[in-house]
Amino acid sequence: MSGIRLLVVDDNPHVTWAGRTYPVNATFHRFLAALLDVPGGHVAELVHAVPLRAAVRQPATLPVDERIRVAGTAPFDGIAGFLRHARGVTQANTATLAPIVEGADLVLLRLPASNAILAGRLARRSGTPVAGWVAGNARSVGLALPRNVLVRGGAGLVGLSYDVAGRWAAGGHRITVGRGIVRGDGGAGGGVVASLVEPTEVRDVEGATWQPHHPVRIAWAGRVAHGKGLQTVFEVLATLGDSTAVLLGDGPARPDAEREAARLGVERRVEWRGHVADRDAYLTALAEADVLLHPSGAEGFPKVVLDAMAIGLPVVAQPAGELRDLAAARLLAPIRKTKAHPATHAVLAVVRDPVGTQAMRERASAFAADHTRPAEAARLVARLRAWWPELPWD
Repeated sequence: MSGIRLLVVDDNPHVTWAGRTYPVNATFHRFLAALLDVPGGHVAELVHAVPLRAAVRQPATLPVDERIRVAGTAPFDGIAGFLRHARGVTQANTATLAPIVEGADLVLLRLPASNAILAGRLARRSGTPVAGWVAGNARSVGLALPRNVLVRGGAGLVGLSYDVAGRWAAGGHRITVGRGIVRGDGGAGGGVVASLVEPTEVRDVEGATWQPHHPVRIAWAGRVAHGKGLQTVFEVLATLGDSTAVLLGDGPARPDAEREAARLGVERRVEWRGHVADRDAYLTALAEADVLLHPSGAEGFPKVVLDAMAIGLPVVAQPAGELRDLAAARLLAPIRKTKAHPATHAVLAVVRDPVGTQAMRERASAFAADHTRPAEAARLVARLRAWWPELPWD
């Protein structure tokens, strides 16, 4: 066989419907499919091990590429759900993962992951090489939960344990998504993002004139969950007075988010689009806004930021994780700590400086063009091949 057999172990929940597999609310599978298209056929077979259960209604997401073989692991509801049923889940997943780990040429753990320790142990037992794809920080997610200090601190400790365990499971071969990507010095342990941007989606904004709407239109996109910063979006609407927001995404925290919008009196200026699976419709919805506001501090390199850059939408973001480098390179406008309403200050700084914002759009568009889906898939394969040249890549 030409090319390797790659197993990706992931925590993102998936469901089955009418003979197909769908993610509940994720797009990582669309990036994975690009690995099968890297010129040279370096990845011949891709197995995606994910928590799987039957859907109760037709999913709003797009189905997994049929070239990807899905291996269903025992489902659970978040970190808390896994910890409550850890023994039973681990026993079930041992039976599922052991044969496919042994049959793989390489195992890639998408971290943080509840099944990381199990998959890492099985890989060591079978002698299968293993690497980690560090896509986020569980500790930051725990600390961002809107609870009292003791509960939030406990969640932070659990998250830290997840992070440490995942890094142990992956050993010394880890890729931190986006690290060093601006400087071009990702090297071992850095660089590469799960981009969904196609080369044809990058808009030429060079020399254009940028002018925001009045009132300002704000966009937000992501999974609607605690710690994602939606409260900040509503606070910006409240302080600006007449601005509007379009929210792209869905998730378990939407009822709480709707109540928070109502509490702040901005619910009539919020448009909920839900999960927009169609890529063209999604990008069009983003392009109708003036600013993408991404206030979450619990993510490494969110894909929506790269999507916005590709279409020329200015980004205002919390400079957390790997977004710090993007802020330093003036590819996005950072939310700086001020005495009051820092996100509002950042949005106003963008809309009140169309010349400076246009220059930022041009830099960001060029950056997105260098980090499209096929380009990043090729970078990932090259990184893995450099680590294990002895595998049957050709």
